[in-house]
Amino acid sequence: MTKETTVSLNHREFVFKALASSQRLNILSLVLEHDNICAKEISKKLELSQPDISYHLSKLTQAGILEKSKDGIKYCYDINYELLENIGINPKILLNQPRR
Repeated sequence: MTKETTVSLNHREFVFKALASSQRLNILSLVLEHDNICAKEISKKLELSQPDISYHLSKLTQAGILEKSKDGIKYCYDINYELLENIGINPKILLNQPRR
C-alpha cells in the first residue's frame, strides 16, 4: 500500500465521519438548494445557534465537503462537488428526500 493510497483512505474516512450527522446533512441539503449560501442564512433557516452552525460548518469544510468563501464580512459556503465525485458520492442522491 502506498502513502498516497493511505492518505486517500484517511481522507475518505474523514469525509464519511463528517457526513455522519443529521445536522450536517441538513446543512448540506440547504447548501445544495442555495448555491453559495452564507452562514447566517443557514443558521436562520435551520433554527440553530451561531456556535452550532460554526461547529458543523467547520467539520464540513475541514473534510473538504464544503468550500468557504468570504463575501465582505460574511462567509458563504458551496459544495465541493469534485471531492465528493472523486470518492463516489453524488450529493443529489445522498440528500434525496423520499417522495410523499
